Amino acid sequence: MGVVCLMGGGVWSMRDTLLPSTEVVIRHYLVRMGFAAEAAPEASTRSSDQAEGATQVDPNVVILDAAGQASLRLASGQATTRRLLQPVRAPGTVAFDERRVAHVKPRTPGRVTSLAVQPGDAVRAGQTLATLDAAGVLDARNGLSEAKASLAEAQATEAVAETNLKRGLDLLKVGGVAQSEADRRRVDLAKAHAATLSAQSKVELFTAQYERLAPEAGAAPGTSAIVAPLDGVVTTAGITLGEVVDTGRDAFTVADPSRVQVLASLYGSDMTAVKAGDAASVRAAPGRPRLDGRVRSVNAAVDPASNTAPARIEIDNSAGLLRANMFVSVEIAADLNREGVTIPASAVQQTQDGPIAFVRTREERFERRTLTLGLQRPDWVEVVDGVTEGETVVTDGSFGLKAILMRSLLGSTD
Repeated sequence: MGVVCLMGGGVWSMRDTLLPSTEVVIRHYLVRMGFAAEAAPEASTRSSDQAEGATQVDPNVVILDAAGQASLRLASGQATTRRLLQPVRAPGTVAFDERRVAHVKPRTPGRVTSLAVQPGDAVRAGQTLATLDAAGVLDARNGLSEAKASLAEAQATEAVAETNLKRGLDLLKVGGVAQSEADRRRVDLAKAHAATLSAQSKVELFTAQYERLAPEAGAAPGTSAIVAPLDGVVTTAGITLGEVVDTGRDAFTVADPSRVQVLASLYGSDMTAVKAGDAASVRAAPGRPRLDGRVRSVNAAVDPASNTAPARIEIDNSAGLLRANMFVSVEIAADLNREGVTIPASAVQQTQDGPIAFVRTREERFERRTLTLGLQRPDWVEVVDGVTEGETVVTDGSFGLKAILMRSLLGSTD
């Protein structure tokens, strides 16, 4: 088994058998790094003989002094425990938030006399979108007038009945009327009061109906306005000028684009990894800014055509960078609800026996560790076994340490 000890830039190693082509590659790398020099075959043989008398150390350890570390430009990082977030990438489409979309219908049947907007126009809540010549407005106004007249009549009848009852009670005291007459007048007052209440309810009903249909101030009598219920943009217009419309069809669709939803198509295990509350980012195209949001929900049903489930991501779109039906790329940081020990991804080196990392155990001592990896990300990886929290691992220059160990296994000496 080869061992290596580097002090002041020198390399000594014990020979073992490996392919000649591999030896050439490692020799070339060490020459470039300044740890070896090109030598004739006989010189290598002499050096190998000298290496046999070197003090043997752990073959998984590299001893490298400050000058050697500077030549390799070693850098290090810490093994830390963190909350594990799995990156999930998926395609997505932009959609309006259903809670911010209004399908506006006429409030009464009528003929369209004016159109104030068209698709794409921005509107404010209460703004007139179209005007109708509506007979229903006149019917509501006439009904209100009749209800008010009926209320006045009922109130007058009740006032007379109340007066008659008061007189009857006075006459009853002096024997001017019988008790039965006083009772009859009391019943008449109760009937008159009930009629007044009925007339009052009709007035309130027609008032509400007329106010709902009444034209705007200054508009012609008998007209009704279709108004926007919220701030937003007109996305569709379903009526034309001069057309007779009723209350059963959409005249306009108004959507608020300041906050939208992105539907990210999740596949396979990503459906269970992503949960409500996970952070997400959306990008419309390379070079465009990323927009951050949160997962609101993951659909419980799978699309049978694509075998994917959409995750709804709420995005602040006040800058207007996203439009409905736009294709976007989505990245979700799926919280795995656990913590793990992680090291920088640059500290991991691959070998035939699997991934390894070099742990600095002392100032000039670097120990090779075989790793069992868990979650892997471009910037860091989870270490299930091999490194513990708080240990220092080599990042930049770790390939150089790997090459030095391989050089020791080759057994040639420079």
